Parts: sequence; C-alpha cells; structure tokens
Amino acid sequence: MLVPTTDAPSFLGMPCLVWAYGFDAEGNASTLDAAMLDRERLADARRDHAWLWLHFNTSDARTAHAIGELGLPEAAGEALLSHDTHVSLHLEGGTAYGVFVDWRHQRGSDHSKQSFARGDAEVGWLHFALADGLIVSARRQALRSVEQVRQHVRGGVRFDSATEVLEAIVEQFAASVAHATLELGEELDHIEDRVLADRIGEERRDLALLRRQAVHMHRPLTALRRVLRQFEQRYAVSSRHALLPAATRLSQRFDELDSDVATLHERARLLQDEVAAKLAEQTNRHLFVLSVVTALLLPPTLVVGVFGMNMGNLPLLSSEHGFGIAMGLCVASSVFVYVLLRRFGVGR
Repeated sequence: MLVPTTDAPSFLGMPCLVWAYGFDAEGNASTLDAAMLDRERLADARRDHAWLWLHFNTSDARTAHAIGELGLPEAAGEALLSHDTHVSLHLEGGTAYGVFVDWRHQRGSDHSKQSFARGDAEVGWLHFALADGLIVSARRQALRSVEQVRQHVRGGVRFDSATEVLEAIVEQFAASVAHATLELGEELDHIEDRVLADRIGEERRDLALLRRQAVHMHRPLTALRRVLRQFEQRYAVSSRHALLPAATRLSQRFDELDSDVATLHERARLLQDEVAAKLAEQTNRHLFVLSVVTALLLPPTLVVGVFGMNMGNLPLLSSEHGFGIAMGLCVASSVFVYVLLRRFGVGR
C-alpha cells in the first residue's frame, strides 16, 4: 500500500523530478521547470500539451507525495514506488504499468561506448506508468537507455506518443544487447582462431568470462520476452491499448536477440570443451614423454645402483675397463628397454 502523505510537509514544485518534458501534437518536446511544477501548473501543462514525460528519482522521499498528485491508479503508483527487481507489465483500465530492466549509467561517462553491463551490480530497474497523455518513469539510479532517449529528445527527435518513448527506451536496451552480442561474437572468433592454431594460453579464462557475460544478457532478455508475450496474449482481445502493438514488435525483437545470445553461449561452451580436450591431450602427451624417459632411465639406474654397493667382492672392481663396461651396460639396458617398448607399440 502507498504510504499516506496527507501530513507530509509542503514543498515548492516537484524537486524529486529528474526532468519533465511536454510534447505537442507534432511530437516536439519542450522542457518544463520541475522546480515550479506544482499541482496547478501540472494541470495547466497537461492541458497545454498533448502529453507529458515525467521522470522521478525514487531515492528522494518526496517522490511518493509527488506521484500521489498525478491521479494514477493505486496499483500503478505502487509499481512506480516499489523496490521490485523483476520484470513485470500490467494493464488496468487505460493505464499500463510495470518494471523493465536496463543498464546503470555512470555520470560523466560516454554511454555510446558502453555496450552492456559487466556485472550484476550494474543492472538497473525502470519503473513506469503509461496513462492517457502521460508517461511517468522512475528509478533509483541513473539508467543508460533512459538517458539515451532523453538525449534524443533534447536533440530534437520527435515522438508522436508516450508509448513511443517507452518503446524507444526498450529499443535502446535491445540495441545495447545487440551491440554486445556482436562484440562478444568477434571476441569468440579470435579465441577460436587461437584454439584451432593450438596457441592456447588464457583461453579458458577468456571463455569463462565470455560465457558469464552471455548469461548476464540472457537472463533479462528471457524475462522481457516472457512478460511481453504474456501481456500480448492476456490483453490482445480485451483491450486496444497503444502498448499492445509495441509489445508485439519488442517481443519479436527480443526473440531474435535471445536466439543470438543463446547461440553465442552454446558456441562458447563447445569451444570451452574443445580447449579442455586439447589441454588434456597436451597433458597426456607430456605425461607420456615423462613415462618413456623414466622407463629408459630405470635400467641404467639399476646398473649404477648395483655397482654403487659398498661390498668387497664387487665385480670389475679391479678391472681397468670396469667403468666403460658399466657405462656400456647402462646404454645397452636403455636400448633394450627402448626396443621392447617399440615392440609393444609404445611411442608409435
């Protein structure tokens, strides 16, 4: 349930707003002053514009009060303020709301060069509500895809509806995954070339990291595919919400991406097995050489051990050619063992 905010202290505007944009009927955006956007000015802005995009920071305690002023259904407000870390998408009347996954955005970094998150700690969650003439998004940390769409809005890109903004955010996430898949595929090709050339070095470590990154991308893709498909199947007949066609397009997009990521993961797994087999073969070859050398040196060691005994009646003790005879016995015993090994097929 939402926390009652009737006793909350008043404040000027909506300082918990990260940004606010108003769009006209042609899709052109204008920036709204969040510091002055109180209830009356918000109502005026909704009348003066075709639709609005409000983006909140849920780490601000005043967000609950500000979202309560928007007149959204209670379930949508709860979804915007929740700490859910799983993908969801629901429809209540004319309001769609839920949670989508995104990558966290580091302030001051060039997000165009960051194709995907490198660790679980970099996964972020976008909470949103899509109502008539209004899209409300909320997050605890800055999100990369949301920031990219905001840059597009500031750059003059037109969006004809609030649904297009949400679809553009999800499409940016899909584009980052697609770019990451391409990068990982090229890296896997280089590893495969080294493995086929028997230049095995740190390939096992690189493949393990690559598989981890593929799994890291596969999980949100699977969740998004499932939620979008369920949303489409549940409301395709009973509703004509504008998000339904977008859900169909995005579901097909994520189907293709997830197939590419699954193929990449399977290639990495097979290549990892091949690397393990080559390393095992290399280890067996080294053990074989060591075993043959040990077998060849064992008879000479026995001969040297016999002549090294501290006994008075040792043969060849007084002979001038004793050392040469002993060395000859050592060489002859090694040759005999080598011929015997070859006869039994060892080393062929």
